[in-house]
Amino acid sequence: MSDRNLIPYLLTFGPIFLVGAFMMWPASEAIGLRGMQSLVDEMDSLMPLLIAAMLGTMMVLGGVYLMISEMMENTSGMNKQLLNVASVLIVVTMASFVFGLGSNVAVINEADGEIDAVDDSFAYENETDRSNTLSNTFDAGNTVWTMSPVTWGLSLVLIGLVAFMMKRPESAMDYVMPALMPVGTLFLSLPIINNPGLFNMVFPVVLLVHIIIGGLMLSGKVTVPGSTEEGA
Repeated sequence: MSDRNLIPYLLTFGPIFLVGAFMMWPASEAIGLRGMQSLVDEMDSLMPLLIAAMLGTMMVLGGVYLMISEMMENTSGMNKQLLNVASVLIVVTMASFVFGLGSNVAVINEADGEIDAVDDSFAYENETDRSNTLSNTFDAGNTVWTMSPVTWGLSLVLIGLVAFMMKRPESAMDYVMPALMPVGTLFLSLPIINNPGLFNMVFPVVLLVHIIIGGLMLSGKVTVPGSTEEGA
């Protein structure tokens, strides 16, 4: 059991939790006051989704980080430097997701916060004060979240590029890891394109790519570039 590689399991099951929570999240297509209010309206039923979203995020990004670390063990020079950058980008992505989810949790927790115009201890002055605070918290989370496709996508591009340079494709399966380059390029371009509908289509596809890679690793058809299994 101690010798089992976690990477395929994290890449396979993490995205399933994350995409499930994303599809059911009430504020996935709402912004501003409407987005904040959608969380407030569903706050009693959101805890399971929050747990699934956080668990899925940690699993899939943790899987990518571990994959980068394993690739770095058997490379050097420019390839290793590119992977170092990719690992930093994944950590930044994880921090962005934690901050974004945290802002949603803060909105839910404070939605029924006490209002007291006299006592200023842990109480809002009035309903407007509470509403403005919740809206600002929600918007702050969305602001940080906005750039996560760029950091995540760029890390995928770097992983795919290094995988290509470490081993030039000779068979169909050898193209799986380099295929992260176009996938990552599309993902990182989403904030520039600024089309929410396109994001709702592309994000599940990006997660599906992670699932496919994890599944192929589980079946033994794809290995981490530079790993001992590949060299055997």
